[in-house]
Amino acid sequence: MDFLFVAIFLLFPAITLVLLQRSGFSVLRVGLPQFVVISLFFFAFLGTLPLYFGWDEYRVSMGVTNKLLVFQVMLYSGFTMVSVVVGSVFAKTVLNRPAILNKFEAVQIPRKETWLLVLLVGFVLVVLYAYLNKIPKIALLVALFESLPESKVARSMMGNDFTGKYHWYSLVIHDLANILTFSFFALYLLVRKKIYFLLFLFAFSISSFTALMATEKGPFAWLLIGLFIVYVLVKSNGRYPIKKLVVFIAILLAFLVLSYIFFMGISDLGKAFLSVFSRAFAGSIQPAYHYLEFFPEHEDFLMGASFPNPGGILPHQPYALTQEVMNWVNPSGIEKGIVGSMPAVFWGEAYANYGLVGVFVVPFVIGFLLYLVDLIVSRLVDTPFKIGFYVWFLIHYKSLSSTGFTGYLIDFYLIVLVLVFVLVISVANKLKIRFKPFYRRSES
Repeated sequence: MDFLFVAIFLLFPAITLVLLQRSGFSVLRVGLPQFVVISLFFFAFLGTLPLYFGWDEYRVSMGVTNKLLVFQVMLYSGFTMVSVVVGSVFAKTVLNRPAILNKFEAVQIPRKETWLLVLLVGFVLVVLYAYLNKIPKIALLVALFESLPESKVARSMMGNDFTGKYHWYSLVIHDLANILTFSFFALYLLVRKKIYFLLFLFAFSISSFTALMATEKGPFAWLLIGLFIVYVLVKSNGRYPIKKLVVFIAILLAFLVLSYIFFMGISDLGKAFLSVFSRAFAGSIQPAYHYLEFFPEHEDFLMGASFPNPGGILPHQPYALTQEVMNWVNPSGIEKGIVGSMPAVFWGEAYANYGLVGVFVVPFVIGFLLYLVDLIVSRLVDTPFKIGFYVWFLIHYKSLSSTGFTGYLIDFYLIVLVLVFVLVISVANKLKIRFKPFYRRSES
């Protein structure tokens, strides 16, 4: 069985890569379908190898010991990668469009757009001030000046256990702030003026603080990744420069190791390094493993019960999937007052609702929709704000590798930010939205 695992483990990425390359979705170019597939590979597939052979001691101590279940996770994640590509290729074929859509070759810089972005930065500051006034403590300060255990409680109160509508605050101080940071960075790369650099530095400072204030490592890491993608789009025409990519990964890895030392209390450098790899490559796989344990052995398939119910218009109470699984795996968290969650790669929610049918059907649909969304965004005229929005777009959808898919059905964050985006670009262009012609198929 070990040999079979390794053989299939190597086969899935090979099939995925061949499909991507032959259909025009080069993994060396920035694009929504391939970005999600790459994310699935790193965060929902690659970690199954050390989990299967028990090399990840932390996950083994957490109960990930059943090799058959890990084998099952690997099969579902591998199939999901392939199916997403097939769905995108099908959409590309049906719509008769090229695979490479976003070419930021003639970026326009509307002056009004820049001023509107400055106003939005001021709005972010106001909302951040209001949010900080509603939380008792900032987890980052608690971790630095008090104790790490207390910082975990403070972190919970800043997010999962926040008394108020946290999603509104998060939308502004995290997502909108990042879009503005990406936009000002693109503006500075396009026009090397000191004022644009200062605007970027100011926006980056806000985004960095909001990313780190809850002692979370991921948000700041993705902020840095987003900035690198902006650089790739502006300076490399959307093609990843391999040498600079290697240097960037080394810097990112160094930050993550240091953050584990400071925020997680891991004094040993080697253990911190292993913790980074465990969190990055198995953080979404372990929950999927527990989903397979939990459904249907301890809970019947949900049959759509985890789907959102906006305004209570549907005849069901949404099942808190990630929290229920977390409480089942780690019931001691409830006693400590920590409201936790255990989100998994999106096929995990598909399985929890519909079993194997969900695993087989949902990834194909996701792949089709990813291409369609990428096509629509590519039609808009290129500006720094569009670059910032597009990079946020990539990071927003890469979360499919670590969270469920139903949150994207009625995507609150996407809807609001699209409205903000449309408002800004229309006001900056005399209440008009300008589009580019479709690229001809031969240009792909």
